[in-house]
Amino acid sequence: MLDPNDSTLLRATHILRSAWTATLLYDESPFDTKCMIDPKTGSFIVAIMDEALDARDITLACPRDSFDSRVRIAVDLSNDVSEEQSDRFTAYHLPATTPLLAVATYEYAKLDSGEVVTPENCPLVNPLVSVMGSLCKALNSDRDRLSRLCEKLSGVEHESPLAVGVDDTGIDIRASFGLVRLKLPSMISDPESALDSVNALLESCDA
Repeated sequence: MLDPNDSTLLRATHILRSAWTATLLYDESPFDTKCMIDPKTGSFIVAIMDEALDARDITLACPRDSFDSRVRIAVDLSNDVSEEQSDRFTAYHLPATTPLLAVATYEYAKLDSGEVVTPENCPLVNPLVSVMGSLCKALNSDRDRLSRLCEKLSGVEHESPLAVGVDDTGIDIRASFGLVRLKLPSMISDPESALDSVNALLESCDA
């Protein structure tokens, strides 16, 4: 196994935080599913089959189980899902019917490049969680401007974008065709200055 360097850890953070579709492999039984990260705990919230809770070997292969999966994440499942976590899952995925959800605590993740990361060297807790609501509100206050920001940061137009999450390295957008992650041009790790940084990004789209 390869030890990750700083650039690998940054790439791993981006891959893990954009892991919204996966094949849940529980004792080798596959289940194509959806997931997202709980910003408070850094654990995944994932839709499951009930029998997965009794499995011993559980992995999330993202975006699907194939020879070129970007990442494989070893997790431990618990059905102790809070209402807030369920609401966050719905904000990302808008399920037509309420799925059975579980908390998937990530133990380690192996990238397609061979490196292995852990919660110790690649934590997924969102340092901006205390102000995430106000950041999303600012981004969504002018949807035309948000659309321009999406195009500026990704180079692609996104129809009907809605910010559903913001962290220190990116913005999660739910658009008409699905979810997309916008990489921030620079990290925003200070909650007190985060709103000013987001507003500056939005204002840059008017130039």
